[in-house]
Amino acid sequence: MSGMYGADVAELRRLGQRLSEAADRLATLRGELDALVTSSPWEGPDGDALRGEWSTSHGPAVAAVGAVLGDAATAVVRQADQQEVASTDGTGGPGGGGPGGGGGGGDRGTPGEDGDRPGDPGLTDDLGDYEDVPPIDLENEDFSIHDINQGQVGDCWFLAGLGAVTTTDPEFLREHIRLNDDGTYTVTMYEDGEPVEIVVEPTVPENGVGGQDGAPNWVSIYEKAAAEYFGGDYQDIDGGHSDDAFEAITGRPAERSGELSLSDIQDRLQDGPVAVGTEDDDAFWFWEDEVDDSRIVPNHAYVVTEVKEVDGELKIHVVNPWGPGGGMLDGEQKVGDLWLTEQEYKDNFDSVYTGG
Repeated sequence: MSGMYGADVAELRRLGQRLSEAADRLATLRGELDALVTSSPWEGPDGDALRGEWSTSHGPAVAAVGAVLGDAATAVVRQADQQEVASTDGTGGPGGGGPGGGGGGGDRGTPGEDGDRPGDPGLTDDLGDYEDVPPIDLENEDFSIHDINQGQVGDCWFLAGLGAVTTTDPEFLREHIRLNDDGTYTVTMYEDGEPVEIVVEPTVPENGVGGQDGAPNWVSIYEKAAAEYFGGDYQDIDGGHSDDAFEAITGRPAERSGELSLSDIQDRLQDGPVAVGTEDDDAFWFWEDEVDDSRIVPNHAYVVTEVKEVDGELKIHVVNPWGPGGGMLDGEQKVGDLWLTEQEYKDNFDSVYTGG
């Protein structure tokens, strides 16, 4: 025996995330199959029989499996919450109640009755300690995608969303972060389309996101505000979806889709930011594919900066939140930015996130 009673909370949360992602993918797959079956040019009794069986039997059966997966994801996360409470003093630990934890709108991160400093989310072991951040000159920051170099937080989904917004509307971000007279920072985010001001201290984790030189920058402040917004702990942003990032950052509706054509992604870039998600490295469900290109990080979110013709072929440009230099994973070099053909994109990516 390991000597541990109950369950590993982090592993439970990861399992819950995988189950939720599988439910989402199954729902997307069912929608795609609905469109294929109903628009099939197969005429006659056999074609009618196929469409009838799909609509009355097979389609609902697929939906039922998705519902089971969704219920399982909810149950696993609930068990993780209960285990966390049982393993602490009963206060419940980080998070609770979805975005913002116990916040109720307006300002978040204001001092509590226990005298805690505002906006210092809980740290995980691999983040190190908080370190002071010199005042950031927000007036002259470029607010560029090249400012993003992901640290030890598993928040590629949020950083990809942030990077996509810098690609389409960097001034929006500049207008939503400010340095206060007392040295704290206020980041304006959104819940259900309504602005929520997140106040955070001028400190960031040693191993959090930073610039290409590793130094803290405006992205570090945004990441800290996200940790405060999504529950009050950096663990609360360890895994997620970029459409949730878009809605929290911009306040506008966002959409999560399955694999799309490059022309469709090009059209969506005209309306707002776009991020894409890669396939898994080790397929968990029979319908999942694995990444085909060793340069690409599996189960990871990337920023889409452009779709255009290159050498006579439509290609997509994706950027890794690890930064232009990429990084190492399991002894393999992962590339920071890539131009991919439509087939290369489809061989490695399985989800698209679009902001309004």
